Amino acid sequence: MKVINQNYINGEFTHINSNENLILKNPTTEEEIAQIYLSTPDAMNEAIHCASKAFESFSHTSIEERMEILQRIHDELLKDEKRLIDLAVLEFGATIKTTTRRTQNAINLFLTIKEELKTYDFVKKDDYSMTIKEGVGVIGVIIPWNANLAHLCGNIAPAIALGCTLVIKPSEFNALETQAFLECLHKANVPKGVINIVHGTGECVGEVLTKHPLINAISFIGSTRTGKKIFENCSRTIKRMTLELGGKSPTILLEDANFKDAIPHIFSSAYSNSGQACHAGSRLLVPKHKLEEVEQLLLDYIHTLNIGDPKSETTQLGPMINQKQFDTVQSYIKSGIDEGAKLLCGGLGKAEGFEKGYFVKPTIFICHDQNLKIVQEEIFGPVLCVLPYENEQDALIMANNTMFGLSAYVFSNDKAKALAFARHIRSGRVLINTSTSKAKHPPFGGMKQSGLGRMGGRYSMDAFSEIKSILF
Repeated sequence: MKVINQNYINGEFTHINSNENLILKNPTTEEEIAQIYLSTPDAMNEAIHCASKAFESFSHTSIEERMEILQRIHDELLKDEKRLIDLAVLEFGATIKTTTRRTQNAINLFLTIKEELKTYDFVKKDDYSMTIKEGVGVIGVIIPWNANLAHLCGNIAPAIALGCTLVIKPSEFNALETQAFLECLHKANVPKGVINIVHGTGECVGEVLTKHPLINAISFIGSTRTGKKIFENCSRTIKRMTLELGGKSPTILLEDANFKDAIPHIFSSAYSNSGQACHAGSRLLVPKHKLEEVEQLLLDYIHTLNIGDPKSETTQLGPMINQKQFDTVQSYIKSGIDEGAKLLCGGLGKAEGFEKGYFVKPTIFICHDQNLKIVQEEIFGPVLCVLPYENEQDALIMANNTMFGLSAYVFSNDKAKALAFARHIRSGRVLINTSTSKAKHPPFGGMKQSGLGRMGGRYSMDAFSEIKSILF
């Protein structure tokens, strides 16, 4: 069993002076794979002061210097790509196909941001003024366990591009992958103090990060409930914030959609990361008079899903990350049954054939009440709620009947009609006739209680910048 007892502060691996620890288990087999020690507030305070000191000089580095750093980090991560993938599959349980794609995209982000630096508008001038974009300062980053490397790279790359320094609290459940990432980072010879990573819980070191006066901005990815607490903490010192929070995304099948073609996309979205994804299309809205047809299509498809070992190239659905998440999803499934939703398939207990591992039965409910707990709350598991609608106006009202607004999916054979419908959905992102996109780094973020700000490519750089006007 691997023991993780080091933080990364001021360019060095430093011992964690705490006896508090957490045992990590392989979610597929429930075997113990790692022991992670959890830091005290002292370690976080040290990291913040080192980052603040480093910002004094790093903020004055040239664009060329920062481009070289981005290139070096990319190169070191690329050398260790396979290990990063294997560790993510081991400790999180995401399928290897999903993890490989996500890891490659995360590593390549450093090259994307490097290219953006070449044309980024740091300075604009006219006859009487100069407008300057400069780094916001020291950025505190708190990331979840469901896409660890993607969130590490997604915050580090734009921060370096703007000349910012970072203090990061990764999820304690991704300790193995984070350790491998840090080893790559160290080899890339990033200037001391620019990137600092402290292991620990949100209640302990995360609280310090969000309240500390030397932290100028917070980037948080996680639940809306935790996001609200962070918002309150940041308000004390008026920190800049980028919050990517929860979702309960609707997938809308308009009457003229090709239902059979849409089904694979519906499952790809709803069960993305085994449902452990903020953008999951977990509410499916279908025309009422076609409900029986859709039910049969869903049943036909769900029985073809390959549930199993995430290391296998053929696996489509893996386990929950740990026992706690498995239990959380079980409680939601029980709630749906108790509140009278029709259980189309799945239900309580582990998926058939799995005595070990945190495998949830892929579950579908038919819901005629929009106020059910399973319809309104983010479940973070492979649970799909199907809601029948009377007409398109009714569908639009239902789609927007949520406190969330992160993603949405619209299917129609008439692209213009789908686009018109999409424009009325209160969501930060809407996909038409697909569950994925080939768009290059579009902005990502939520409306309503799904967050503040946008990340993605150049938008991430904007999120980490301040604007200064000089007048003459």
